[in-house]
Amino acid sequence: MKHLICKNEEQVSLKYDILIVILGIGGFISAADNWFVSPILPAIASEFNTSIPRTGIILTLYMIPYGIMQPVYGYFSDCYSKVRILKLIICGFALGTCGCAFARSLFVLSVWRTVTGFFAAGIIAVSLALIGDTVPVSKRSKYVGKFMGIVFLGQGFSAGLGGTLARYVSWRVLFIFFVAAAICTVFLLFTIPKGNIVHVNKKFFTEVKCVTLTPSGKIIFPMAFIAGFLFLGLYSYLGAYFHYALKLNYMECGIIVMFYGFACLGAGSIMGKLNVKIGYKNVIILGEIFALMTTLFLINFHCWEMGLVATISLGIGYIFVQSTLATMAFDVASDSKGLPSGLIGFGLFCGGGLGSVFSGFVIAKISYQLLWIIFFIFISIFIFVTYKQINNE
Repeated sequence: MKHLICKNEEQVSLKYDILIVILGIGGFISAADNWFVSPILPAIASEFNTSIPRTGIILTLYMIPYGIMQPVYGYFSDCYSKVRILKLIICGFALGTCGCAFARSLFVLSVWRTVTGFFAAGIIAVSLALIGDTVPVSKRSKYVGKFMGIVFLGQGFSAGLGGTLARYVSWRVLFIFFVAAAICTVFLLFTIPKGNIVHVNKKFFTEVKCVTLTPSGKIIFPMAFIAGFLFLGLYSYLGAYFHYALKLNYMECGIIVMFYGFACLGAGSIMGKLNVKIGYKNVIILGEIFALMTTLFLINFHCWEMGLVATISLGIGYIFVQSTLATMAFDVASDSKGLPSGLIGFGLFCGGGLGSVFSGFVIAKISYQLLWIIFFIFISIFIFVTYKQINNE
């Protein structure tokens, strides 16, 4: 009897693992398509004969629609099939990415990055909602951590590959690779059941109001916005900093930033156990401390070795905070999983978009060093706010 129970549990776990791999591929290319741009901003700026802060607008033009559309896709994924919504938006993502690959000016590239961000917005949020519908409560944190680890492995891996291609071939090649990967992902999605459909009687904005004004919603959604501003704003210009301040070439910048993804994957693999052992609040604070350490490394050490340590520390911190907030969002509304997941993404990437603009402004007007000091102060305040506002679980 015990053998049969163990065998059944193994089969169920295998089903969840397969689901995470398929969804993870979609999330991988979504994050990779976004973040491989950061370390190759100098190459893009050079090709279009413009400055890095000006070229950095393509980060913001991706992240703003990426954030705004997440709750919209989350809402409709609750009303309709999550798998069907995923197929639709990944096809749109492939179209936008193809346009980026063949853009001949910064303006055209900016337009296609906006289109790509518009469609890519729902990939991670809807995937998280599908995990929330499929995986039991006791195992959600574990599989959310695995999924987010794969997603941000894409972020880091693409940075390394992007830097190499920017130096030896062209930054455009990776966009073409993402188009092919997106098409393959759509076919893999046909192997997944359609998922739960929730009959939502309330209109979109009414439902958003109900979800955001819950006791948990009042805390975790603003926290997602602040985390996006701080963590993604800090990450956005790391590649450019390594290139100009530390005099590394594009490939070397990409390789260092790639370890951000490896750190995310490693941290994501232990998320489930860590949340059970020390609670959501302490995991978030631990993640914020890792981000604080990143700023200290960047302020006090100006060599590639400590730049690598800072990048790894930021990756660990980000996954601890983001994955924990995403897991907490599942419990905001009893029936709806898509909308809360989308609202987390909305806060995170709208905050990240504004954080990138802020970082670009400080770099253009003053220096990288002042930027790291400002983020050190902001993250210190964020740790204090987290300690006061979140109840441990």
